[in-house]
Amino acid sequence: MFEQQYVLNKIEQWAERLPYRTLRIEVELPGQTLTLEKSKARPIGFNPPPSDLQAKEVMHGGGA
Repeated sequence: MFEQQYVLNKIEQWAERLPYRTLRIEVELPGQTLTLEKSKARPIGFNPPPSDLQAKEVMHGGGA
């Protein structure tokens, strides 16, 4: 299980390098499905973007 978590963390790190607005990665493993969903907040109006990007992160597993 440690190796799986390590690989999933690496996938998330690599995905952060992409210029995405929304991101959805689904990994199907024997007996479960893991989904990583993120979206970067877009600036509203003419204000400069905040110093740190807000990200929504959801990790959940489901049986399969």
